[in-house]
Amino acid sequence: MNIPFKLSHIATVITSLVLINPVFAADEKAGMIQTESGIDFIPGLNSGIKYDDNISSASVDTQDSWILTVTPAVQAQLLDGNNIHTLELGFEYGDYFSSSDDNYLDALLRASSEVELNQSNRFNFEAMYVAGHEDRGTGVFEGNSGYIQEEPNTYDVFSAGGFYEYGAKTTPARVRVNAELYSKEYSNYETITQYRNFDDTTLGATFYYDTRSVTSIFADFQSVDTAYDSMDPTGDRDSKTNTARLGVEWEATAASEGSIKVGYQRKSFDNKEREDFSGLSWEAKVSWKPLTYSVFDFTTGRTSRDPNGFGDYVKETSYGVKWNHEWSDLFSSAIGYSHFDDIYTGVDREDKSKLYLFSVNYNVSRWLTLEAGVNISEVDSNDEQYVFDRNVYFINVEMTL
Repeated sequence: MNIPFKLSHIATVITSLVLINPVFAADEKAGMIQTESGIDFIPGLNSGIKYDDNISSASVDTQDSWILTVTPAVQAQLLDGNNIHTLELGFEYGDYFSSSDDNYLDALLRASSEVELNQSNRFNFEAMYVAGHEDRGTGVFEGNSGYIQEEPNTYDVFSAGGFYEYGAKTTPARVRVNAELYSKEYSNYETITQYRNFDDTTLGATFYYDTRSVTSIFADFQSVDTAYDSMDPTGDRDSKTNTARLGVEWEATAASEGSIKVGYQRKSFDNKEREDFSGLSWEAKVSWKPLTYSVFDFTTGRTSRDPNGFGDYVKETSYGVKWNHEWSDLFSSAIGYSHFDDIYTGVDREDKSKLYLFSVNYNVSRWLTLEAGVNISEVDSNDEQYVFDRNVYFINVEMTL
């Protein structure tokens, strides 16, 4: 199981600035600070307390701690005709009561623009900077149970990219070309992490054909060049990954919305000693709403990715389902399950991860929501050092204006 960077709380707070509860979402002006310049500001704050019974994902000699998190965030948005310009800034501070060395301060800065030049020409651009961390025993240090780490792994991520699309939305056919640069660089434990600093350059194109007003079929091709800053002691890891898929997507209807794409992926290494990957690849996200107040989210995917540790590549297959239900205007709940099957090539390792989510929300008012729940992780592997269980019990308070 691979998590690119651990900033879920910041992203959640920014996303929920305008979606924190149905009342707020229905009134776009609620909670906004409007200025004469036309820029609207929406501040938000998430604060929580949680209990983690295995803070370093250890297989033995686990360490637990209570953790206080504080996540302030703000979104600034300018509407200029059909164009939308957005700037988002968020921080998250984590205070471990029983292990102060694990304290962290993450940051996220993101800017985006959606521009419609005319009926047939539009483009989107987004740039993002992340100062993040990986919990002890995860990421580059997974399987080490945190023994050789005195503090979390820290890194900086920069990405910039977007797309240009040609074709009126009222016509059946559209074409989109996209490009992105993604760079990740670790900032501590350089003797180990220097071999995991890398740049991804992505180029792609997608052809859409609208069969109905809300449904499109498409053909998509993406090419990713991965270049590492330093050569790994086990050999060069630079590679190119080409993915071609056919798919269908549909916008929200009364019952469902989603996207399904299936195709072929090939990952080839510059180093001929490493084993290349070629095979079936897919990605699907479908939301089904049997009732206006109840929705099921289904996800599945298969792809190849670079490992955090030893091996050539990881073939990852995932499945997930989540049920969100609004019991009343005040109470809602979420139940989720995800399964990841990671098969490593170049080493004898196969991991099976099960993730469970249970949470309950209480909408105290338009600007205040309480959330309580638990995240359960169960990771099994044919290599004992990667086997662990981890339970995180949490209570969060989400606030906006």
